Amino acid sequence: MAGGKHLLLLLLLLPASVFLGGGQSQTVVMFPQLEQVHIGDLFYLRCNDSRNGMSQMRWFHNDKALQMSNYEIKIQFAASKHSGTYRCEIDGRSSRNNLPISVLNYYPRASLTLQTGQPVMQPDGSVTLRLDHSSGLQGWNCFVIRGDIIYIIVLSTKGDNMSLEFQTNKMTRPENIFWCSNADKSKRSNQVTIRTSDKSLAMEMYFAPAIVGGGLILRCLSWDREDVSHVAFYKNNAVMLTSTSPTHRMLSVAEADQGAYRCSATLANQNLASDAQELFIHVGGMRPEVSGILEVSCSCPECPTGTHYMWYKMDQDNRPLKLPGNSQASMKPDGKGTYACAALWDSGRTLISKGHFYNPIMGIVLIGLIMLLVIAVVVAVVVFRKRKQRRRGHTGPLYEDVGLKLQEGGADRYERLQRFGAQKESEYDVIHQADPDGAKKEGHYEPLAKAGMDEGVYHTLGMEGGGGGAAAGGYEALQRKTMKDDTYHSIGMEGAAGGEEK
Repeated sequence: MAGGKHLLLLLLLLPASVFLGGGQSQTVVMFPQLEQVHIGDLFYLRCNDSRNGMSQMRWFHNDKALQMSNYEIKIQFAASKHSGTYRCEIDGRSSRNNLPISVLNYYPRASLTLQTGQPVMQPDGSVTLRLDHSSGLQGWNCFVIRGDIIYIIVLSTKGDNMSLEFQTNKMTRPENIFWCSNADKSKRSNQVTIRTSDKSLAMEMYFAPAIVGGGLILRCLSWDREDVSHVAFYKNNAVMLTSTSPTHRMLSVAEADQGAYRCSATLANQNLASDAQELFIHVGGMRPEVSGILEVSCSCPECPTGTHYMWYKMDQDNRPLKLPGNSQASMKPDGKGTYACAALWDSGRTLISKGHFYNPIMGIVLIGLIMLLVIAVVVAVVVFRKRKQRRRGHTGPLYEDVGLKLQEGGADRYERLQRFGAQKESEYDVIHQADPDGAKKEGHYEPLAKAGMDEGVYHTLGMEGGGGGAAAGGYEALQRKTMKDDTYHSIGMEGAAGGEEK
């Protein structure tokens, strides 16, 4: 059978001295003795001294003095900050041992949960607890601390039991701490603390300890089953809010919400108040994440290999309800709702993830919008690239296409300017120096000889074939010595005889 409900079968009384070091002189011991300390555990550290009476009691954590003078330290909610070594001093004498404690940032593998009843019960009340361990419960038993005494709850299990429900005995102590473990104490469950109060009102929390970002419900509960009206909720003795409803929902808790909570109400024309209850909140710890549109997936990068998963659907009060039959990292939910997961491996279990709201219709619509957006982006990129290519392939006249004259090939063609060094028929004649042999060539000019020239006299530049005289096409030399002021001789045109222009 995979599960069952069993009553408490046997309680065995274990002397507290078993966990207090057997009366040895001045040692630091843990109560209860936990093989491993996980986040959220409750335990005590005690400085055990066989002498009667003590004075100047001091505690040290990592050699740093603590502001505590009692022989006992109560760690109500273990966290990573509590890791380290502890020792005590009495009258200046240090304890014989330094007790090392390492708080693991995940839960034990097995799960212990409250099935019926309330976190705060009236004296002599009882609750039903459920133990789950997917590797079986053969040889498992449970324990409860009441005062300084540990009781064993012997369970009736079979080899194929993976879950088991049992009802506790009547609870008379203000604080009752439950947990379960296998025969050799190598594996155990988380702890569940049930408190009792004789007040007519009870401050109930569903479910503490809370997790950062998760939900929490505060309820001012009347044991007389009468309607509660004009309720006031207090945090650390300060009014947090007043309401006509006995229930206050905290949708997303934060670390700052830790504190002592209580409530007061008008009941049967009487003003009543509850006891205060301490709210602890998980700040750190391993925690997976849920994501997905058409299906949901659970991911835990911190988890070791060989991890499988447990899925939950949150009810209207944001309480996780386990979904059986699926241990994979992904699943397709049956319908819309808020889903969460936890990761499990051989020796541990993560905190439950934040809730992820799933709606298949919204998923389909969202995928359609994403596809339209992708198509729009692709079209925009294609249009942009085509325009860019057109600009790069333009063949019209650019800056280097400065036309000189029209070509015979067409009216839209222009002759390009020749770059320096280009070999082409010259547009202009070049003055060449005379050949070494003194020969004259057509199209060349004779250089002027400075030797033998009179000052101020410019000789006529003769055309090819001239004999130095005033030939046709020549120019008459200007003589500065024979010229009068303001007198200019005409330069004869081709065919003229050098006379004055009429």
